[in-house]
Amino acid sequence: MQTKLKKLGNAIMPVIVVAGLLAGCGNGGDNGNNGKNAASPEASKSANTANTEKAAAKPVEITWGIHFQAQGVVEDSAVQKWLEEKFNVKIKPVKVTDASIASGEIPDIFMLGDPSNVSAYMNQGVLMDIDPNMLKEKMPEYSKDIEKNNALFQTVTVDDKLWAIPMFIDLKPYDLAMLWRKDWLDKVGITKAPETLDEFEKAVYAFAEKDPDGNGKKDTYGLTGTATSTWSSGFYSIFGAFGVEPTMWHEKNGELMNGSVMPETKEALAKLRQWYADGVIDPEFITDTQDSYRKKLYNNRIGVIEEQIAKGALPTSGTVTEMKSLNPNSELVFAKNPKGPGGDGSWDWGVKSNFVVISNKVKDQPEKLEKLFEILRAESSDEETINMTSLGVKGTHWDFVESGAASGATTFLTGFEKQEARDQIGVRLFSFGNITTQAYREKYSNPDLNEAIKTYSSAPNMTDALLFSALPSDGKYKNDLTSLMQKYFAQIISGEIPLDDFDKFVTEWKSRGGDELTKEANEMYQAQFKK
Repeated sequence: MQTKLKKLGNAIMPVIVVAGLLAGCGNGGDNGNNGKNAASPEASKSANTANTEKAAAKPVEITWGIHFQAQGVVEDSAVQKWLEEKFNVKIKPVKVTDASIASGEIPDIFMLGDPSNVSAYMNQGVLMDIDPNMLKEKMPEYSKDIEKNNALFQTVTVDDKLWAIPMFIDLKPYDLAMLWRKDWLDKVGITKAPETLDEFEKAVYAFAEKDPDGNGKKDTYGLTGTATSTWSSGFYSIFGAFGVEPTMWHEKNGELMNGSVMPETKEALAKLRQWYADGVIDPEFITDTQDSYRKKLYNNRIGVIEEQIAKGALPTSGTVTEMKSLNPNSELVFAKNPKGPGGDGSWDWGVKSNFVVISNKVKDQPEKLEKLFEILRAESSDEETINMTSLGVKGTHWDFVESGAASGATTFLTGFEKQEARDQIGVRLFSFGNITTQAYREKYSNPDLNEAIKTYSSAPNMTDALLFSALPSDGKYKNDLTSLMQKYFAQIISGEIPLDDFDKFVTEWKSRGGDELTKEANEMYQAQFKK
């Protein structure tokens, strides 16, 4: 990959004022040499002037798009002030939205969550293309790690130009597996968490039919799903058991096919349709979300959910502790996704994480560009900077779980357990997340969680062959085709239309842009991803 971005010329080195050094230069003594090596008055005056100018250097003004998951801006937070002092900058934090970008309020630096976002803003002329050689020069530690996942650069490369700095993630705490009501399994006579699709089916039928909550009423279901996802279908582990994930691009015999229209998807729909007809799937699955189905697990309505490993696999995981606080007599157990005729797996984002982008207007501001890369290098490899922006102050906001430890799992201290409280002091707002080096991650990771991810994650069984790259015609067709898929699948599962209407859906999907996207997907795969 070659880009022809003009090399950055006169690099502006960060201003560093070392008090001890300045004091030593002004001692006024002759060290016994009778003034032979003493500086002339003119030279001393010139040096003092230069030092004064350095000390009084005007801060570089940066408009900073805060973390996209943060609810809103917090002005002059503790972390903002710390960054301003450390890097000699003046920060204006802003919340980035499509509306703010459209109005011309474009931050100098911000983060995006998906290649399609990068592509959209690139097409609007918002972003600066980034010279890969500059990235290697300015962020050498991080570049060494990200180049091990070189395909990520292809996800945000258009016309041989790189439009974002990709982030990577290897062990993914948000991978999905199954969280079961173990007390319900015990109640219906099932002695271990299901491992196969047949065992899964037996368990969810028992939950619907054998009164696992013991209230004498037929008011329980096996599971629910999410037809409200913005990117796919819900029921990810069930589709995964048939070897597909709707909306993902899957490689089959050297060609890419979209999981929405593959024959295996019809088989998965047939299974889900039967479960719904038999009263095993909660009829509210069409409107359920991840938050609502957690509440249904807590409130004795369903017996299993797909859950993120970090939220469900450990005794201290959020969903586990919440369940215990709301339902003290309950017991949960985590398990792998069920293995079916097509294998096993659930929706997996692969090594892709988020992306850092820089405003196009910065291209003509070399001093600011240099400063941004200075900050980016620190956010990726400087432990002090990473900790301050993502954790806060050790002993005040966070500490290691193990008393006296210098590495390992961390925990937020009393008063800062919730993200909202941390946002108020600027923690997360100015963090770039997974832009950290592998060495930092290993030092600050939770070994128990790492082991759980290795145990329960089905990655990389089910991830997109293009790593979720944006296709040229995605803007014309993708949202419409996703909505079309969700409508048909909900109607098929609920029995509103026949199963064979899946074939009508495939025809409609292809004619409404699916064929064009398939062509583009295969062209991109051959040009950029096939090894």
